[in-house]
Amino acid sequence: MLFGVADYLVFICTILISFTIGVFFAVWERKRNTPVDYFLADRNSSTWPVALSFVVTFQSSLLILGFPAEGYAYGIGIAYNVVGSAAAYIFTALFIVPVFHPLKLTSVNEYFRLRYGNNAVRYMTLVAGMIFSLFYMATVMVVTCVALDVVIGISFWGTILIYTIVTTIYTSVGGIKAVIWTDVFQFIIMLTGMTAILVKSTSGAGGVEKMLEYAKDRIGSTDFRLDPTVRYQVWNTSFGTFSSYLYISFMQPAMQRVYSTPTVKTARNLYFISTPFYCVFTLMATFEGATIFAYYVAKRCDILGIGIVKNINEIVPFAVLDLFQDLYGLAGLFTASLSSAALSTMSSCLSSLSAVTYEDIIKIKFPDMHAYRATKLSKVIVLIYGFIAMGLAFAVALIPGSVIAIFMSFMGCFDGPIVATFLLSTMYRKATTKGVIVGAICGSAVALWLNIGSHFSGVPRYPYLPAGPTDQCGVYDEGSKLSNVSMATIYPVTDIHTLFSGTQKIEISTVPSEQNVRDLSSPETFYSISYVLFSLIGMCISLIVGFLVSLCTSPPKQLDERCLFSFRRHILEELCGHKPASDSTADDKTDIEEITKFMSKDVEL
Repeated sequence: MLFGVADYLVFICTILISFTIGVFFAVWERKRNTPVDYFLADRNSSTWPVALSFVVTFQSSLLILGFPAEGYAYGIGIAYNVVGSAAAYIFTALFIVPVFHPLKLTSVNEYFRLRYGNNAVRYMTLVAGMIFSLFYMATVMVVTCVALDVVIGISFWGTILIYTIVTTIYTSVGGIKAVIWTDVFQFIIMLTGMTAILVKSTSGAGGVEKMLEYAKDRIGSTDFRLDPTVRYQVWNTSFGTFSSYLYISFMQPAMQRVYSTPTVKTARNLYFISTPFYCVFTLMATFEGATIFAYYVAKRCDILGIGIVKNINEIVPFAVLDLFQDLYGLAGLFTASLSSAALSTMSSCLSSLSAVTYEDIIKIKFPDMHAYRATKLSKVIVLIYGFIAMGLAFAVALIPGSVIAIFMSFMGCFDGPIVATFLLSTMYRKATTKGVIVGAICGSAVALWLNIGSHFSGVPRYPYLPAGPTDQCGVYDEGSKLSNVSMATIYPVTDIHTLFSGTQKIEISTVPSEQNVRDLSSPETFYSISYVLFSLIGMCISLIVGFLVSLCTSPPKQLDERCLFSFRRHILEELCGHKPASDSTADDKTDIEEITKFMSKDVEL
């Protein structure tokens, strides 16, 4: 299984095209070198390109590799998060966009200065957003490195350097326009690559009917029990992911696209258009795992069960080389789609980090900085963040386990409480600075407690679904002790077996999935709560504590009504045909003047 010349050409061309788009916009926009144009495309972007850019910004290599791996090992239960993502995006379109878009801001964190008259909450959300973006980029780089090491054999160092250099350069020179149009190109590549894997693995398993038969325990792994310790139970996966996706729709990369559109209507359409695309991508990636499992059942070699693949994140790259070994260029197409996913996420995060650093830190210290100089400085900031993310990637690489679980469990300590901060600020008139900050701290503390306990309390990892047959694995592992030997021969059939591969602990269940019930004590049950619920738990605790503390503290003396959601003003008037205030140029100009006047006041923290 080799990566051929055609594969290298497809892979390299994808990188070069992405780089060229960035250089093109750097040259094309050289005469409009202002922060508004660099960060927000002059607030006049078309809806469709921005919507497709939004889709691939968060459909990173975590989805290309992580979701199929989860589908292979645990079944398609993770696919139910499309319910949470769709609900979150529609909620944002209806209730958040009408508040934020008319304010004509650059950084989403600026809102909190208007809302509370100080920068305390602004800096809290700024720090949380920076941690999220940097950790997200680092995780994406690590996942991509794992795949390219398997497929091409490029070293870890080499891959990180390639992606860091290419992404930071085209993001730095081209700005948000380069990011958006590169994302559109990468959207097409990702869709093509995922479709090719689905079709080839299904045909390799003997067709749709055979695939459904071989993967019946993966596809039929739906669990309706009201048990929070089940990894992917219908209710916790559907509703538990709501707050995580809500944070994605609130964070700077998403709001930067909202601010780059001309009206509230186009900004709302951004979410309405991207929602079905996002759901389809997620379902395709999850079912990929089931079809790949069926393919290896047909070949009678479960590559994860036998230990040929020692890291769950290597399942898809290994399968791609196997599936496309006789089809020149298709392995390169997969690598190109993976590269596109990584580049789109990294470029969006870099652009957003540069925007918030300039608006929330530099501009406050140097309010009179010339626009040309500010843009130049913003480009340098992109380069700095790129190299910070590269360094952080080496630390993330040391953490064993599924990349999806690692990322979502860690970020659940931040995103749920920050979502509560946004909701209280926009929906609750009496919310106070102390209330939302204390609430966010309490919610983060509980989520972090759960996260640490799940990793260090000694609770057994959640078991994989039953392994497939492994009696024909000699073709992949000739000369190995595991060749032509089934897992049932190596280990007696018991409830849970443990196999160590490097530093990663793998648990394989050899009994039906309905019986995968762990006998846990009360503390173990608490620490065994599914990682998908961490964010929701943090959000709920933050909302409750924030509400109670706000009742006991004094609200802001001056309250800008534009910072609050009004059902009458933002929903009923539009349904009755009244023209939204944000669609009026004169009103926009007045809003900007009032906001600038308000923010120029010398208000202490």
